[in-house]
Amino acid sequence: MKNLFLLLFCFLFALPSAFAAKPSATLVNTRQQVTAEFARLDRGLKKAAKELGKTGLTGDDARRILAATCSEFSYTIDCSAIDAYGRMKTVEPARYRSVEGTDISDQLHVRQILKRHKPVLSAVFRSVEGDEAVDAEYPVFSPSGRFIGAVSILFHPEQFLGEIIRPKVQGGQMDIWVMERGGRILYDVDREQVGLNLFTSPPFHSYKELLLLAKKIAQTERGNGAYRFRKANLTDRDVRKTACWQSVSLYGTSWRLVGIKVEKDEHSLQGRHGK
Repeated sequence: MKNLFLLLFCFLFALPSAFAAKPSATLVNTRQQVTAEFARLDRGLKKAAKELGKTGLTGDDARRILAATCSEFSYTIDCSAIDAYGRMKTVEPARYRSVEGTDISDQLHVRQILKRHKPVLSAVFRSVEGDEAVDAEYPVFSPSGRFIGAVSILFHPEQFLGEIIRPKVQGGQMDIWVMERGGRILYDVDREQVGLNLFTSPPFHSYKELLLLAKKIAQTERGNGAYRFRKANLTDRDVRKTACWQSVSLYGTSWRLVGIKVEKDEHSLQGRHGK
């Protein structure tokens, strides 16, 4: 009998974790939509690369191809054709043509594609255009199969993600924030937190529970946990939150989508909430 009571206690104690481990429909749907948008981005790059392989990286045809590619994605900063030495040969739209001729071969993701001739998605970096951005690049080959460079789509990750996430969480009981595996926050309902790093930025230093969970999120593709942090923004009061995360990836680069809910207590009400 004693063992029966112990087994029952353990079962009941484990129930919250079991339920918490199941991601919400909102998070699952968000992951599906981000994955679909990554696939659309891949198709756009692949098509542009094929066309540029025939026309070359400069000239009116190259400009037309890059301009058309840019127009397909609302979150794009610019599209460029980069030669096999890492120089930006052609850039569209016109307002960014001032960076044509710039050598960007020192950028990590550019070095990768020049060496491996494989598509790549960068981490957030400071671009020569002056933006904190992400770059998706696809190799360009001539009709004979010779590597001649790459086509690039430079974009704002917070705009990419916001267009998908914002309508899904508006007025609901869940919010979603997104981070790179290195800890940088790509999207959050609190815009002041976008661009901060969970591992290194001062606002997070005193939240050891959050730091430990962030490391777990970075290391694992999916999971769940709980932590205390500000309710809606960096000046709000602390509340207890539950989290469940999943992953999306493009060209081997992964982002973590983290769905969060504020736990009910005597001081907190369910509603809008940030990280």
